[in-house]
Amino acid sequence: MSKIEEKNLEEISAMAGGSVEGYSVDPTKKKKSPTIFREEDEEEVDEQKDLIEEMILREIIFEALKKQHREKLKLAERKKQQVEDDETQIRKVVRHLIQEAKKDIEDTPHSSTAINILEDLLKQILPNLETEFKTLTTSKEQRDSFRAHVVNAVSTLLETEDINKAGGAAGEEEGLISLDEEEGDIEEEVDIKVSDVDAPADDKFIDIEAEPQEPEEPDTFGIEGQDATGRALAQEAFNNIEKNITETYAILHDESDEKLFQDYLITNLKLYFDKWEQELGAVTEPTTDEYEAEKDEGEAGAEAGAEFDAELGGELGGEAPAEAGAGEEII
Repeated sequence: MSKIEEKNLEEISAMAGGSVEGYSVDPTKKKKSPTIFREEDEEEVDEQKDLIEEMILREIIFEALKKQHREKLKLAERKKQQVEDDETQIRKVVRHLIQEAKKDIEDTPHSSTAINILEDLLKQILPNLETEFKTLTTSKEQRDSFRAHVVNAVSTLLETEDINKAGGAAGEEEGLISLDEEEGDIEEEVDIKVSDVDAPADDKFIDIEAEPQEPEEPDTFGIEGQDATGRALAQEAFNNIEKNITETYAILHDESDEKLFQDYLITNLKLYFDKWEQELGAVTEPTTDEYEAEKDEGEAGAEAGAEFDAELGGELGGEAPAEAGAGEEII
């Protein structure tokens, strides 16, 4: 017999003996059934515990993996930043070395005196020439004319300076004569003609009212067939640099230096003209959005008007109005 059954029998016996009055428990209260654990329930509880423990373990592993991934990302970012810092530092060092090397090259003079003074001359004259050259934007013919006139004028100037140097040296040699020879030449040159003293009065008349006419100086600067605008601007630019070239070239007296100076000056002028032409590129007329919009509307209106005239002429049995000729004025 089970314990529950024994307990129920004891309660019934007590009630029968009259030792207890009434019920020992509230008859309205529902009696709780005893909790009975079965083996199946214990197995289910164990399975739930295992599942919970597995879920907790999975969460712990997942968090550990996330932390490890974040650490790897931080490490990769630090390495990347370190590489960038190293590259930046290397660039700074290389740039510094290049600047130092460039400075050493610039500070080192050329082996030729002509090239050294020509370098200073180019720094003086090229900015002026570049400004004037790039002003000529209407057509390439203007710039070609400017270039041809400047190069020709500089070349002619150097040739003239060579002649002056040669003439000066020859004059110095001819000037080394004795004083007696010079006096003798002067006496020989003084020769008064008696016929001039005995000439008639009309022949002795000197007209002081007549204005002397100065001969026109020939144009030695212009080049035939070249653009006049380019020539005028070249004349102005050359006037600004002529003195610099003359004074610089006058320093040189060695024949090899003079030849090198002339060659390099003309060559550099041509090369810089080529460079400026490339920099200038195709010159386009500046415009605005408002202008382009007005232009499009005007063209659209003109086309619509032409179509209307053609349709109107067809309806009236006539011909569409002919377009105005190239030389006709449209009113």
